[in-house]
Amino acid sequence: MGVYSIMLADNFKEVHSFEAQRRTYNQLCGNIFLNEKNNVYAYNVALTSPPKANELTTLSIVSEDGGGSTVCKPHAPVLATERVGTKTIDSYHLDNVGLIKLDIEGNELNALQGAKATIERSGHPPIIFEANEDAWYAEQKKELFNYLNSNNYNVIEIRPFKNMFAAFKRQ
Repeated sequence: MGVYSIMLADNFKEVHSFEAQRRTYNQLCGNIFLNEKNNVYAYNVALTSPPKANELTTLSIVSEDGGGSTVCKPHAPVLATERVGTKTIDSYHLDNVGLIKLDIEGNELNALQGAKATIERSGHPPIIFEANEDAWYAEQKKELFNYLNSNNYNVIEIRPFKNMFAAFKRQ
């Protein structure tokens, strides 16, 4: 619904928020308006890697609260589906990115692969992301951490949460 976007808007020149689920995207737009955040830009799109970009894909909605939707194989009963467009972060040609925050239910690695040029151009900004401990996500989580490590990032756990992490450029 844009909680992070709204909170961060006062600390960054621009905030770009990507939300695939239509209902949550509409709530994000409403919250941007209600909080008068003129520097927050919202996009109704699923982030992905270059080979999967510029296509329509199926978004599986697995919770009623707006926080459970995925373009990956669903890990819970599907309540509804939507068709959504896909893009890479790189396709937005953003410069001087100060922070990347991801909560995209298992698709984090694809999103980061689609942000490779943006990350390099921006000097490897910090990345905050969710990575669940569930068995369905174990292999994806391992691949994500390996990718970050191989791209000059150290990953730390954000405590007391067991599923929130921060990645910082290795010095």
